[in-house]
Amino acid sequence: MKRFIFSFLVWVSATSCGALAESGDFINRIDVPNFVGGNEPLRVDVDLKVAKTRDVYFVLQYFDTWKKIKEKTARVTSSGKYHVNFETDDIDPGKYRVVVYVTPRDQNWNHRVGNEVNANFSVLTESAWNEHLSTEEISEVRWPRRVSTEKEVLGVRYRINTPKVLSLDLVNGNGDLVSNIRYPVAESGDFALPIDDLFGKVGPGRFTWKVLLLAEDGESAVGDEVVYHFTVYGG
Repeated sequence: MKRFIFSFLVWVSATSCGALAESGDFINRIDVPNFVGGNEPLRVDVDLKVAKTRDVYFVLQYFDTWKKIKEKTARVTSSGKYHVNFETDDIDPGKYRVVVYVTPRDQNWNHRVGNEVNANFSVLTESAWNEHLSTEEISEVRWPRRVSTEKEVLGVRYRINTPKVLSLDLVNGNGDLVSNIRYPVAESGDFALPIDDLFGKVGPGRFTWKVLLLAEDGESAVGDEVVYHFTVYGG
């Protein structure tokens, strides 16, 4: 799949709100696909901040009972982005949950630090998975829930059968359009947009990414719009 890299400049100020306090250990976000199938492994990405060496727990659970199915642990020595894969060929079709939390070294749930984050996903039957693969849509948006002065990358994964236009709107808390990016895409892939110091460009506040596929003429929408809320803080 193609990966597109672009620079991003925004010069419009946004309304202000109180800055968020930072903690020593914090999971910024986890990324999990909404659907898996065809014996494809489930990839769980985590973006986190740690004060020192920590153990990160990735727990796969039944959605309705919260009962654990599988668990993996990764020891991390610094803040950053990490991922693990879970095999799904031995999991029945249905709805499930991934829970991610952090503990001191060699500790367990009872000694967790910082926040806990969870996300839901579904394992599809073979026929449902094949139908899913043929559907044109925005399948994933990757972006932190809290953004400040550091460099971040907006990631968008999409599936198309014919050429389309990828539309990304940045909207502030008042509903005003801050920036719009439109880019023609010819095949399914990932769009990556590096952004430096968003706080310095738009100021603090609540913002929203609105991501949508448009027909090749840029007029009619294809599939559903994905709305992703986040907060900019700093200063």
